[in-house]
Amino acid sequence: MGSEKERARRRGAGRPRAGQEPLTRERILGAGLRIVDEEGLGALSMRRLAAHLGVNPMSIYHHLPGKSAVISGLVEVVFSGMRMPPSEGLPWQGRVRAYAHAYRDVVRSHPNLALQIVSDASAVSEAVLSGGDPLYEALEETGLTPAEIVRAADTLVDFIHGFALGEASSPTGEFDISSELLSRIEAQPAGRVPSLRRVFGALGEEGARYEFDAGFEAGLDILVKGMETIADKGAYRERTG
Repeated sequence: MGSEKERARRRGAGRPRAGQEPLTRERILGAGLRIVDEEGLGALSMRRLAAHLGVNPMSIYHHLPGKSAVISGLVEVVFSGMRMPPSEGLPWQGRVRAYAHAYRDVVRSHPNLALQIVSDASAVSEAVLSGGDPLYEALEETGLTPAEIVRAADTLVDFIHGFALGEASSPTGEFDISSELLSRIEAQPAGRVPSLRRVFGALGEEGARYEFDAGFEAGLDILVKGMETIADKGAYRERTG
């Protein structure tokens, strides 16, 4: 048994001091998101959260049982706030595109969470539950099988995560490797990398410059067209038996 002083300390661990804003789950997650956005996921700990909030670390455990629960909560906060553009009346292709743009906006706003979302099963599940239903609803209209729907959704989300992580490393919206790449292609021995030489030679320096918005649309086009092709093949197999 602990001392009376220790028992009193534990009883009061979750109580705010006089004049202090009450500690809530929402307040904890808001502070956690600020830490992750500004300093990265590695800076997040229960002690760091407590210091940021000016509370005893034990008081946080009354609301969230540990760091993994905090991270799941952050994913929930971020994805439950995902704003879908108006898509009523659009075919499934338009709704998939609308979802992709909304998801990109979320991940681009919180890039330090993106890697956690793809590497932690709890975070992945929370992201799907909090924001995934509009995508799955659109994909149900494609005629894809349930297994194909899951693969299509996973592939789209993986594309957006990877894209957003690359985008976060270049805040200008462009990644200009054109002059470097073209000069290195030209420096290769004759007969080496012939396809690269033909393609990038035809594009020239301006055409070889990578622009993120255009790149995102091009990647999204390829994915949606792929979904259409797989759905059409499935429909054909059903018709021909």
